[in-house]
Amino acid sequence: MSRIGEWLKKAENLARGHSKQADQLLDRAEQIAKERTGHKYDEQISKGADAVQRRYGGGQGESGGQGESGVRGEHGVRGESGGQEGGRREGGY
Repeated sequence: MSRIGEWLKKAENLARGHSKQADQLLDRAEQIAKERTGHKYDEQISKGADAVQRRYGGGQGESGGQGESGVRGEHGVRGESGGQEGGRREGGY
């Protein structure tokens, strides 16, 4: 395995062990990417963030039984401690 492959595997294992923190980091990175691109590529950025989250298993079981467990909406992961990014979360999530 290449050095990059080894690094990516270590990062994935770290994210699996600390999924809540990884979810928060991913949400922030997603928000920054959307802002930097002028929201022109929001859908593609969200799809990429979803793929990353599925890879390490983040966002699962955090919704407390509301709606679709662990599903990312347009504004990030549902069920996470919402509102910390200035109201980015949908509805009562």
